[in-house]
Amino acid sequence: MTMHPALQSGWDSVPTEYASERDELIAWKIRALLVGYHFHWVGSGWTTLSKEEVFHVPIVNPATGRSSRTHTQAGVYDGIIEREGKRFLLEQKTSSEDIADPNSAFWRRTVFDSQVSMYVASQIQQGSVLDGTVYDAVRKPGIRPKSIPVGKRNSNADEATGTQMEILDRGTYFGVAASESAIEACRSGACVETPALYYCRLARDTLVNPEKYYQRRIIPRLREDLIDFSHELWEVSHDIRETEKNGRHYRNSGACMPFGTPCEYISICAGESDPDGDQWRQREHVHTELGNGFGEAVLTNSRIKTYQTCRRKHYFRYVKAIEKVDSETKEALYFGSMWHVAQEHWWNYFLDEETENGSEDEDASEHQQQGGDGEIIS
Repeated sequence: MTMHPALQSGWDSVPTEYASERDELIAWKIRALLVGYHFHWVGSGWTTLSKEEVFHVPIVNPATGRSSRTHTQAGVYDGIIEREGKRFLLEQKTSSEDIADPNSAFWRRTVFDSQVSMYVASQIQQGSVLDGTVYDAVRKPGIRPKSIPVGKRNSNADEATGTQMEILDRGTYFGVAASESAIEACRSGACVETPALYYCRLARDTLVNPEKYYQRRIIPRLREDLIDFSHELWEVSHDIRETEKNGRHYRNSGACMPFGTPCEYISICAGESDPDGDQWRQREHVHTELGNGFGEAVLTNSRIKTYQTCRRKHYFRYVKAIEKVDSETKEALYFGSMWHVAQEHWWNYFLDEETENGSEDEDASEHQQQGGDGEIIS
């Protein structure tokens, strides 16, 4: 079987060796989402102009036009894409919320999403005016591995779908080709979905219900929106400077359990550990998303959100720049980072060769998002 090169590129970016059962399940979840994403969007006609581009620009006082002497701003564009001669910022998001309803809380927040405002404003600072932002949303699957019913041998297709009999009689699961290891596991009496069988069920669900999993909307930013954001950014920069100057890193007890999980620094705030003790180490990069060369003087959207959530957390993460020695990547972060890499590879297939090479290329048009001959595999 062959896959469209874009899907193959994303597929190949997913790890095949796993540190835990959790990581293996997430990897198969990413593959299933990629299948649905590819078949839903491959014919949408976009060309990729750039991907994962770092920007670093001054923070300017909108009232005076003068740049801050304390802070600069930086970030990473998910991409700049083009269709029908119009250029857009690409903003990729994953969410557990409903994204199919245009009036859901998810979409209502995009009206004032500070990251979109920061990135669009930074493009203008660099002399580039975009036609909008494409918000590329993917819903995280809610379904999990489950028990597989036995089913009836030689039953019709509808009755056999999603059963052990389908796997044994047809070599498929929910109509998707099952791997040899999955078929053998079923022969051996396993009655719970392996990660590879879970992939089959989820891949089918993404193909049958694409609107549930994949949505794109163009998010505008008006001139007055960007002016308001510029004032807010300048004021936040001033607040951070004053906080660091006075050493008043106030705690926000309402932020100790985000999403039901303890803040990573709660033991320090509770007096149970010493930030200079053996339990803590220096973070490799102050800004994980930027890497080397970006230190305490740089404000990112993530840093600003952390400061607005809890000044003490901001101090430990971005000023003192420490993390737990035995820190483990949370499931949501691991999923998000893996999906981001897979999408990056998928979009890179459609990279405009003229932009990439700096010269005319007759074959560049072949890399627009046109339909392909993808196969569903496991």
